Amino acid sequence: MKFFGYRALGLAPRLAIQIVMILFTMILVEWIGSRIVPMPDVLFMDERWLVKAIVDVHARLEGLSPVEQESAIAHLPSNDFLNFYISAEPDTDHADADPKRADTLAEELRRQLRPGTNFDITASSFRGEFEQSLTAIAVVVEELPIRMVPSNDEGDEAVLITPDLRIHIALSDGRWLNVRQSIDDSAIARLLRNIAGPAIGILVILLISMRASHVLLTPLRQLAVAAERLGRERSVTTIPEMRVPEYKAIADSFNNMQTRLKRFIDDRTQMLGAISHDLSTPLTRLRLLAEDLGNPRQREQLLADISEMEMMIRTSLIFARDDAQQEPYVNVDIASLMISLCDTMTDAGELVSYQGPDHASLLCRPIAIRRALTNLVENGCKYGEEVAVELTTQSDAVTIILRDRGPGIDEQDIERAFMPYQRLESSRNRETGGTGLGLTIARDIIHGHGGEIKLGRRDGGGLTVTVTLPRPGKAI
Repeated sequence: MKFFGYRALGLAPRLAIQIVMILFTMILVEWIGSRIVPMPDVLFMDERWLVKAIVDVHARLEGLSPVEQESAIAHLPSNDFLNFYISAEPDTDHADADPKRADTLAEELRRQLRPGTNFDITASSFRGEFEQSLTAIAVVVEELPIRMVPSNDEGDEAVLITPDLRIHIALSDGRWLNVRQSIDDSAIARLLRNIAGPAIGILVILLISMRASHVLLTPLRQLAVAAERLGRERSVTTIPEMRVPEYKAIADSFNNMQTRLKRFIDDRTQMLGAISHDLSTPLTRLRLLAEDLGNPRQREQLLADISEMEMMIRTSLIFARDDAQQEPYVNVDIASLMISLCDTMTDAGELVSYQGPDHASLLCRPIAIRRALTNLVENGCKYGEEVAVELTTQSDAVTIILRDRGPGIDEQDIERAFMPYQRLESSRNRETGGTGLGLTIARDIIHGHGGEIKLGRRDGGGLTVTVTLPRPGKAI
């Protein structure tokens, strides 16, 4: 289709083409089926001709031996339309027989047969379409019309339409002459065609729909992946060239948006780096001047303020910089990392305990994830005094829960705790140190790994921090 400009078509024409293809395929399947398996015969028979033919055959067979009867039946001129056979009992074993449907035919047959002759007529009701019938259809009319006019009058007694007409007439030797309309041998083939037609149609619709869905949804999946990576990694993921014009416009706009956002972040990082460089010189001069102050108390206060300013600059750069985001993913033993971190804090005199497996693999950025977990443990040690770390693993995620015994955080303040430079005065004070970026950096890194971090109150007092990180190959 590419030679006819299909790739340049919009979404609406593509959908229209898919619908036309489905309809064309359905018509083609029906046409092929009608050529492979012919339509069932429709036998139009004049009532008087039918009765005369049956009466003539009955009269011819009377008085003949069984062998002579079989030979006579084989050479009847009406065998192309009627099927004659002899049985010991009348062949009336067929479903949906309705003797009342052939009353007019029975009256005509009674008039022309020899008085006292036993006979029976049964005709099955016909429902559905002619082309769906498995056998030939008998249509008996009082006389063949010059012009056929469709009629919806099912109660018209002048016309008998049946897929199974059976007439049974007793012979003088006690056996029965059975008459049916001529039946071909295509019943099974027609049944298969009737089933295969809709089945093939459904299959074709399914295949074309799946193909159309793939073509239409693949660009959306690419867009979703690019948006997810942009939100987690802050990296530009260019969406490849799309064929559908509507999707191409969306992709171009999204690619331009990614480029602008990346440029904005780079400009902000460069600006903060320049500010840090420019502030380092006056801060150094202030530190030198502070050393010359004669008042020891003022000197210590000034040096403390300068140290705090330097720390704020360093942590701000860590928060804004993309270095950690560019770190490659590697398999890390997250359990060993947590054990090492807890041991380090314990060696520093903090009360930190660990509970969980000795080993657990996680695909992550090791330096960034260690920074996030270190911030969380240090916060717990500063404000909770005692920290209990619990690590559990699932098939698709690793969960780390940190519980401390501090004052906790009110539910209405939980979201504010994650905001940059926010210090909750009810449980934090300047003497503890920090700039209010610990939780912000931790959440930024965890979200960058496709994970989640939640804060909640601990039963009995304290704070519970729950970190969920996806396992390798699940969300990364």
